[in-house]
Amino acid sequence: MSTLLRVDCSPRPESVSRQISAEFAAAWQRANPGGRVLHRDLAATPVRHVDAAQVEVVSRLESAGTVDLEEARRAARTPEELDSWGHSWELIDELVACDALLISLPMYNLSVPSAFKAWFDRIAIPPLLVDPQTGGGPLSGLRTVVATARGGSLRPGAADRADDFQEPYLRAAFRTVGLADDLLFLGAETTRSGHVPRLAPYRGAAQTSLKQAVERARERARL
Repeated sequence: MSTLLRVDCSPRPESVSRQISAEFAAAWQRANPGGRVLHRDLAATPVRHVDAAQVEVVSRLESAGTVDLEEARRAARTPEELDSWGHSWELIDELVACDALLISLPMYNLSVPSAFKAWFDRIAIPPLLVDPQTGGGPLSGLRTVVATARGGSLRPGAADRADDFQEPYLRAAFRTVGLADDLLFLGAETTRSGHVPRLAPYRGAAQTSLKQAVERARERARL
């Protein structure tokens, strides 16, 4: 049975990024009637930020050169480490078991929400990192789709293009764990035009951008 792991980050239930991810998930379900969509809502159930206990376990794995996942699972020692490490493995097990990954991600202050960063910091453990010698890892080749929403426009040629620290960061971060091998971005732009008066002239462009993102999500989910 195929599994799509859907990770939503926005605290707004009707956010643009969630709308796009919902459309992709629904189309994917129709294309995979025997599959299941596993939904992790990082706003409803926040991931704990990395703590000293997680850092201690990860440092131990790095020192030992541990790359085996099951060996890493048993690496925690103290009660604090067991508690923190167990939280990380809830997320890791979901990710390793899925056949496709869908993330909805609004742009916050030119980058990603802390909710997403907390999730990524928890799953990016040594055994999941790409081997620099082989160029591969346990997650290499996993289909990854990111539904983004941006208050302004950062399309190629836009004046603020150089201030895009969302997509370039994601490509670099995902590359470290093999998630950039099959990576698709579905983006909607100028989303703030709906409530910011000075951006009102861009409302038509925002609606068009969202429509195109939704149509592309439906199309690509069927592939």
